[in-house]
Amino acid sequence: MSLSTAYFTLLCVGLGLMLLQLSVSQKRLEHLFFAIFCGSMAFVAAQQLSADRLGPYQYLLGIGACATCNAMWLTAKSLFSGEDSISKRHILFAVVLAALVVINNSMQMANELSILSNNVYSLLGNSLSEIINLLSSTVLLLICWEALNGISRKPKDEFWQRVLFLSAAVIGIVLCTVVEKAFVPVDKLPTVSPWLVVISALQVMLVTQGILFWRLCKKETDTEQMVNELSQGESLNIEPSLVSGIHTLLNEDKKYLMQNLKMIDLANELNVSEYKISRAIRYHFDAPNFNHYINRLRIEYAKELLERPESQHWSILSIALESGFSSLATFNRVFKKQLGYTPNEHRKNVMQKAGAPVHLI
Repeated sequence: MSLSTAYFTLLCVGLGLMLLQLSVSQKRLEHLFFAIFCGSMAFVAAQQLSADRLGPYQYLLGIGACATCNAMWLTAKSLFSGEDSISKRHILFAVVLAALVVINNSMQMANELSILSNNVYSLLGNSLSEIINLLSSTVLLLICWEALNGISRKPKDEFWQRVLFLSAAVIGIVLCTVVEKAFVPVDKLPTVSPWLVVISALQVMLVTQGILFWRLCKKETDTEQMVNELSQGESLNIEPSLVSGIHTLLNEDKKYLMQNLKMIDLANELNVSEYKISRAIRYHFDAPNFNHYINRLRIEYAKELLERPESQHWSILSIALESGFSSLATFNRVFKKQLGYTPNEHRKNVMQKAGAPVHLI
């Protein structure tokens, strides 16, 4: 198979998976970020396929390839840490890296069109490339970290999903770094290196899509079980042992203090379906959904910490993390939504009544 065929395959797979994510009826952030990644990889393939015909204008397609590792990092973060774990600073970091890639491609095109002198390009272009390589390497490590973080505490399904994703990411990194530099002769790099990139990209895309499909099947299984139980008139038949188990895990063991706690974590602990957990939360614990109930418990705990004299020197960020939230932005948003005022305002009011100095950082 020729290299052009490999790039054409990457182009088709990238476009196909991008359209597949956009066609999902109930899109989550991981679908959107993965669609951006697949589209960006399609631009990579298109640039390589049309480089000879487009000449310097190939870099216009290169501009579209500005969301590769940064988009995959956001995909992994959303997939394994939840949508709430992504804050504005994560988006900003990814956008900055994309902007640097856009600037780099623009400079390359300007240089080949003789708009930018060779001396200026050599000075700025080389420095910019080094910065991009450094940031990209950092993002690749973050991708692996998202899959590895807390993997031993995850339920069986998510454990193997993380192992699968981590394996694909590590294989891709090893192929494009260790194998390329240690085992490929310098004179064969122009021929072999593109193959390594294509193979790495394809296997990462296919594995990620496989994980998304895995989760969809699991969700459909739970939905089918819910429909079957409802058809049998069991909607309110909640076992006392299930209610007791949820109460023990959340109110006594304080599982809600675990960051990124998911309903499937409780379901696996109690050996029941997610639907049964959801039903018990709605009908017995008087909450519209699982996340709302968990956030309610976390906010109550955070209020206690904000009111304790011994923790008044703690920063608001420390309070947020200690209460189970993964970011300060999420904590502030949920706190204000439930109580109508911010954590800082709550602490200020409590401390003013007690006559103590206020720590708002």
